[in-house]
Amino acid sequence: MKLRTDQLQGHLGKSLLPVYLVSGDEPLLVMEACDQLRAAARAQGFEERQLFHAEAGFDWNQLRDEADAMSLFASRRLLEVRIPNGKPSDKGDTLKALLQRPNPDNLLLVICPRLDSKSQNTAWHKAIDKHGGLVQIWPIERNQYAGWLRHRLQQAGLQADPAAISLLAHQTEGNLLAAVQEIEKLRMSGAVRITEELLQEALGDSARFDAFGFADACLDGKVQEASRILSHLRAEGVEVLSILGALTHKIRQLMVLSGKSGQSLSEAFKQARVWPRQQGSYKTALTRLTRQELQQALVLAEKVDTAAKGQGGDCWLLISELTLLVTSTHLFHNQRLGQS
Repeated sequence: MKLRTDQLQGHLGKSLLPVYLVSGDEPLLVMEACDQLRAAARAQGFEERQLFHAEAGFDWNQLRDEADAMSLFASRRLLEVRIPNGKPSDKGDTLKALLQRPNPDNLLLVICPRLDSKSQNTAWHKAIDKHGGLVQIWPIERNQYAGWLRHRLQQAGLQADPAAISLLAHQTEGNLLAAVQEIEKLRMSGAVRITEELLQEALGDSARFDAFGFADACLDGKVQEASRILSHLRAEGVEVLSILGALTHKIRQLMVLSGKSGQSLSEAFKQARVWPRQQGSYKTALTRLTRQELQQALVLAEKVDTAAKGQGGDCWLLISELTLLVTSTHLFHNQRLGQS
């Protein structure tokens, strides 16, 4: 069954289906939908969580074996499968098999980027639709963005003047992660009524060493500036996942734009929601990064995510490698060759 994001909370309050697929290219909204599902699973006794990164070369027997295994703690488990390209390397056979004989002690959560019509017509996608819930995350369109900001401000207990909302929309330019960060700063400031003047002052006083400044420096290929900002953010105690989310958002936008030119590039900019004044930086990045390198960056981003959640590896070292890859591909490969 298909579930809109505004239906998800009400649905989860009633019952849980054996499987959910969350797909979309807006990292904040995907993350929030998955957080709702994880919270509902915990409330229903799914206390363990097993994470699988189904990248190229992933052994799907690992998922089959884990689904069939008894829990060490005799508790119900959430099996979370992330498929970075949205195309299971086994053609979805494992997912279909698990849904044909569902284990009531397992809840399956599959996370993918936005799926095209061809992927939505595959047998594994149809099996999830039959047995579980499909949560497709749609981007916030430009004409909806101000309303979305107003709603998020209200959720934070803030009332904002129309001029302030317009300013915030212009400042964040459709970057939901940036908008939420600014709203959180306003909430923590203790303000209740947000005027344009107050917002101008808050934006002016905000440290420019933030996750989005880091991502912009990476996009522009400024390796020294990006590394300097990253060191500052680490010293300030900023969570690596917040930094990663901002950078991954831009990498996924570049994936949409890669290989396009002329009118097709203009249409791709609209699809990726890249505003005109930002397009120069994206064009610069596209001359530096091939599609294969962008895919490599997403794989490395998944490793950062895994390490940040305590499952092996140094997340700060890995995100430094990701920074080098995105800002200066040749330097990254030379460093890798030197390490091998």
